[in-house]
Formats: sequence, structure tokens, C-alpha cells
Amino acid sequence: MESTAAAAPRTIRHPVVIVDGLLGDAEWSALLARVLASEAQFQPSATHDARADYRHSLVLNPPPDLVEPVVRRVRSLTPDVLPELRVQPITVGVVEAQVTASIDGSFFGVHTDADRQKVPKRYLTYVYYFNRQPKAFSGGELRVYDDVLRNGKLARGETFQVIEPLHNRLVLFWARTMHEVMPVRMPSGAFGDARFTVNGWVNST
Repeated sequence: MESTAAAAPRTIRHPVVIVDGLLGDAEWSALLARVLASEAQFQPSATHDARADYRHSLVLNPPPDLVEPVVRRVRSLTPDVLPELRVQPITVGVVEAQVTASIDGSFFGVHTDADRQKVPKRYLTYVYYFNRQPKAFSGGELRVYDDVLRNGKLARGETFQVIEPLHNRLVLFWARTMHEVMPVRMPSGAFGDARFTVNGWVNST
């Protein structure tokens, strides 16, 4: 008799590449100083669907020279990172970058950075963390969700990896991976004590 039982779902854990100590002391110090001096230029963050309850932070569209040290390293690391992430090789195109200040209460709900219609060439997501020393915030962890393969279809699972937002750390993962940023707590309320990131996307050509 032929079995009608459905195959058991399979959990797929997406690789994440972490590079600690990405920038030298002079580089990250200069980056932080310029970001702090740009406080007035930060704007409230937004999402493609304009939901106001899904993301809370401040963002800056930076001049290229501000984020150049991070973007240059992301571009140079990408060819070696792709096999570690178990994704197909690409020819690297535009590397997008923004600066995010996660202040008290900031968060970003579960989402993916890939969209075949709006951003069809986004391939990798990267996040570079930097902050004042000593750190004056808590929380802000990155959750990278596993997928579940059930009956030939992928869906977000309930399990996840947790990446700590450590100063001078770079994180890279496949842009289609579901992820979220947990709430940040910053007792001082001072902009300079925020969880800062240079974050963006590696696009294919």
C-alpha cells in the first residue's frame, strides 16, 4: 500500500559570515567622529511599504567617502564570502550603504532585504557595527532565521541564530534570509550612545 504520509519538514540554517576587527583604530574612530558630527542630517527610517510600526531608527544617506573604508572591505571580501554562504558566485556590482543610528527603543521587525520587483539585484546583506567605548546601550541583537522546507516549499522557521552587535564587527548573509533587529535600550538617550551601523547590500551586475 502506498504511504500518504507527508515528508517531515527539514530545517535549513543559512550561513552567516562574521569578521571581527574589520577596521583599524584610526579608521573606526574617524568614522564615528564624522557620524556624530552629522547628527542633524539623520532622518527617521522607513520601509518599502511605509509601515510605521515595523521599523524604528534614524538613518543617514552618507557621502561615499564617509563609508568608503567599510564598502571597500565588503567589496574585497565578497568573492571569498560567497562560497562560505553557500550561494552562487556573482560579479559584484553596486555596493549600497547607509548609516543607521539605533537609539532607545529602535528595532526592525522580521523581514528580508530581497525583492524581485523593487531591488532585483540585491544579493548579500552586510552590517558593520561601531559605537562609543565603553558601550552605552544594550539589546540590538541580530536574529537570522532558519527556513523550513515542507512539501517542497520554503517558509520561515521558528528557530534562529543570534549575532551580538559587537563593536568593529562585520556580518554578511544572503539577502533573501529572513532576519530582525531586537529592541535597543539606551538609558542616556544621547545620540552619541546609539548602536551605529554601516549597513547595506552587495548587488550583482
